[in-house]
Amino acid sequence: MTRTSPGRLPPGDEPEDELERLRALIHDLPGMVYLEDADPRIEGPGRFLYVSPGVERVLGYTVEEWLAEPAGWVERLHPDDVPSMRAAYQAVVPTGAPYSADYRMFAKDGRIVWIHDEAVLVRDEEGAPLYWQGVMYETVDHPATLERLQEAEERYRALVEHMPVVTYIDPHRPDHTSAYFSPQVEALIGYTPDELTTDTPLWPELVHPDDRERILEASMLAERTNGTYDVEYRMIAKDGRVVWVRDQAVLIRDEEGTAKFWQGVWIDLTEQKRAAELERALQAEREEAAELRAIDELKTTFLQAVSHDLRTPLAAILGLAVTLQSQTDLASDEAHDLASRISMNARKLDRIVSDLLDLDRISRGILEPHLRAIDLDELVRRVVSESDLPADHPVELNLEPATIEADGTKIERILENLLSNAVRHTPPGSKILIHVGPEAGGALLVVEDDGPGVPLEHREDIFQPFGQGAGAPEHSPGVGIGLAVVSRFAELHGGRAWVEEREGGGASFKVFLPGKRSRGA
Repeated sequence: MTRTSPGRLPPGDEPEDELERLRALIHDLPGMVYLEDADPRIEGPGRFLYVSPGVERVLGYTVEEWLAEPAGWVERLHPDDVPSMRAAYQAVVPTGAPYSADYRMFAKDGRIVWIHDEAVLVRDEEGAPLYWQGVMYETVDHPATLERLQEAEERYRALVEHMPVVTYIDPHRPDHTSAYFSPQVEALIGYTPDELTTDTPLWPELVHPDDRERILEASMLAERTNGTYDVEYRMIAKDGRVVWVRDQAVLIRDEEGTAKFWQGVWIDLTEQKRAAELERALQAEREEAAELRAIDELKTTFLQAVSHDLRTPLAAILGLAVTLQSQTDLASDEAHDLASRISMNARKLDRIVSDLLDLDRISRGILEPHLRAIDLDELVRRVVSESDLPADHPVELNLEPATIEADGTKIERILENLLSNAVRHTPPGSKILIHVGPEAGGALLVVEDDGPGVPLEHREDIFQPFGQGAGAPEHSPGVGIGLAVVSRFAELHGGRAWVEEREGGGASFKVFLPGKRSRGA
């Protein structure tokens, strides 16, 4: 019998099909079949003549890599096991008895693998040793291997059971049963792992009723998309407490893609949620306190403004009345002038009080417009002709016919307040321009001036009660309710009021009023 070349089986007298079956059997064995030189002149383990492809499954080396240096395999032995392995080999060489040994080898990736090695000595017809024929396979039940597995399990268990989260495993079944919960679950919700892993699932009943549907939808979505299940929800603890958790899990599948179980963790968010709620409550209190401060500041501003606006016409009325009372020799034209000025200031005073009362009625929802068809252009012409505008503010009219359904008295108040605002906030000599014309769905009333205009950042503030906008000129003190009345009356009709920059400079106050408005709208 002759020796084989590396990587090939020794030839025999079997038919070719039998040889192929033998090759297939050797190829599919879970271990590695080998032939090793048994030259008596070599001390210790010899050179490999053949190794089956199983070497790659056991140690990660290809056949070619293993046979590249036939005797180099000894270097892959664990150095602590070389003496015992050599001793076992030397013990069977003289007698040719079967060889059996356990030792460690280094795999290609650096792992230490426990190997069980069994071999028999093949001799030629004269009885001379030819080669060792054997098999090596990984043994997982070796005491040292079992010890390592136990140590690894203990380390894993210690890691899982000391993490600040609850670890769980749920089989992929529709009955929601659980296979494992780490001990931390008892501190979280008061139930022991044994109580949560019975045949009767307890977990679904622990989820807050308002959250159940949402988390089931999240799990189905994660399963459909192969994504991560990550959802926050509330649980009811054994003592009735509400516990917030963040549930993160992945669905583990087998090699064929079949879902096997959910593996995940619960993270306690209760304190975090409580802190967030406290922060929201504090923020609400801060906002309420700020609102109260604003109301207090508004009250102070209101009192100061009302004090000025009411005292000014009252002082004029009182002074003119005293003059009339003390002067008996006044000419009729002088008396008429004094009476006119008394009337003008009384109307100012009446308008301020009316504005204040109407703002209050609107805020309480008890002010309703009395609608009738009016010619807006004629109303504007009449109000301007009857107004007591100062001579140093000339008025220019540009009126087109426009009929709307509105409360005429309130439209007059809108125009009077816009004119008063233009006089108050522009220096002497400023021109006031009034435009009226139809607009899609209604009519547009525009009061413009060529004064300093309104800064962009204050074009909304000025329509708020008692808000004149930052930087209001000193020559125009006032209560700051005129434009608020304009805005509220426009809204009362279903329209709106706003201000823009006038082309060429100044302010352009615009009021849109619908053509018709149904009662009760």
